[in-house]
Amino acid sequence: MSLISRRACRDTWCRCTVWKAFTEWSGFVSRAMMKAAVVDSFGDLTIREVPRPIVADANGVLIKVAACGVCRTDIETIDGDLAGVYGVPQFPYIPGHETTGVVESVGDGVTSAAVGDKVILHPLTTCGTCTGCRSGKDMYCSSSTFAGVDAVTWGGWAEFVVVGERALIVVPPDSDLVELAPYTDAGLTAYHAVERVRHLLLPDAVIVIMGIGGVGHFGLQVARTATPATIVAVEPSAERSQLAKELGADHLVTSLGDEARDEVLALTSGRGADVVIDFAGNLDSPNLGISMLAKGGTLSIVGALGDLQINTLAAVVKEISIVFNIVGNHHELATLASMSAKGLRSPYVVYPLDDAHRAIDDLRNGRLSGRAILVP
Repeated sequence: MSLISRRACRDTWCRCTVWKAFTEWSGFVSRAMMKAAVVDSFGDLTIREVPRPIVADANGVLIKVAACGVCRTDIETIDGDLAGVYGVPQFPYIPGHETTGVVESVGDGVTSAAVGDKVILHPLTTCGTCTGCRSGKDMYCSSSTFAGVDAVTWGGWAEFVVVGERALIVVPPDSDLVELAPYTDAGLTAYHAVERVRHLLLPDAVIVIMGIGGVGHFGLQVARTATPATIVAVEPSAERSQLAKELGADHLVTSLGDEARDEVLALTSGRGADVVIDFAGNLDSPNLGISMLAKGGTLSIVGALGDLQINTLAAVVKEISIVFNIVGNHHELATLASMSAKGLRSPYVVYPLDDAHRAIDDLRNGRLSGRAILVP
């Protein structure tokens, strides 16, 4: 090679090296793209291409999304109703917190999952070292991220998502990842609520499940599977009350208000229920639940309510307990996932990711009896 040729090659290499260094420093490096449902400002959701996330630390995992549920919490996140609850929103962000998928790549420190594994994701990625995590209560983690809800960490309404290893639960290769998507939050929240009152549900106990919707239908089944209690389902919708019957409710109450209370009291010979779990999520249901309780009973509230006003006199006279619920822990999700092979049912409707707006509209307007699921 001539001296001129060698100099030309050297100069070309130098220019390429400098350009590569500059583009990496400036963030101009071309990255693979993916389709996602993106919130650019509150109330503004668009389906468009964004850069595919990358694994940036040793414990990170890139997931190829198989399915992601649509929850009322997602709508609240999009609309801005949760602004500030989980920190300062950073636009753009991607909703979705009921995610399943297949491991695409892993960080160097990941040991519990490998490329190609089917996984379901706990909604939270937690630190593992704080008091909450060390006590097995992941949902109390002091530094957790809530992908798709905290309006910072990108969620699962996309073709790919990056999470921490602690969020992963590996499931059997023959698992149906679309069917399992609602388990990761709706099912987990219901399981957690029943688990917290399970010690009260003895063979002669009565539990009332109020609301057989996207979360409540899980709660009914967990109560049926995990306790010997008599189950009363309170659900005015004919379609949902029929679902409650199919899922194992011992009694159905399809009325509302005082009439519903009177039916529950009649079913319990005037005593009332030992536990009422309120999955209905409206401002009237907690006081209705209190009116259905026996003395010393427990009202467990799952549905998001806004400002809550209760009849404290009725609560004091009966000496009832009121508990609130958030999502369950990692162990509870693993246990729930194993129940899917034992006949647990979760009705759902599948929408392509491109139809995210239609799924949201159907949920807003009460046209769903099960869970809406987006598939990329």
